[in-house]
Amino acid sequence: MQDEDLDEEELEIEAEALDDETSYVCQSCGEDIVIPIDPFAGANQEYVEDCPICCHPHVLSVHIDRDGTITVTAEEE
Repeated sequence: MQDEDLDEEELEIEAEALDDETSYVCQSCGEDIVIPIDPFAGANQEYVEDCPICCHPHVLSVHIDRDGTITVTAEEE
């Protein structure tokens, strides 16, 4: 485990301080898409979500740093 990653207990303690949503830009239509963040799903998450505007699927990778910084990357599936 890297120093920047939160373990499960630390994540529960920090969860209330985190933003509950963030956004990514759809690579197909260019829209800014707001997504909810579930800190209880872990510090590193990856899942597929369809753009609600153009329906193209994206693989979303979410990383939550120790300081609560949320990083999201989206790639077309």
